[in-house]
Amino acid sequence: MAELKDSAEQFAKDLMNQNIAGLMMAFTPNGMGQAMALQSQMAGGPQPSGAPTLKIEMGAVEGEDHLVDLVMGSEGNAETVTVATRWKDVAGAWKVDGISRKA
Repeated sequence: MAELKDSAEQFAKDLMNQNIAGLMMAFTPNGMGQAMALQSQMAGGPQPSGAPTLKIEMGAVEGEDHLVDLVMGSEGNAETVTVATRWKDVAGAWKVDGISRKA
């Protein structure tokens, strides 16, 4: 099984690159529903300029859930977007079971 941090990093790259095929493989049904709601909330926002930046922040473990924050931004811009994700081990693969934007 891949390491959670590696899976989270790939997921964040797919998110930043809008790689829908890669993202679809990473979600549980619950996570997919939350992602669709999040996408509508974030649509129409300003697009970052400059080279993208990414930081993976491993968080707490709550039961079977592993919390990971994805901090995304761009070089030369102090503003970042933090996406909170909740991961589960599903049949030996890490899957996003929850996703939301942190204020």
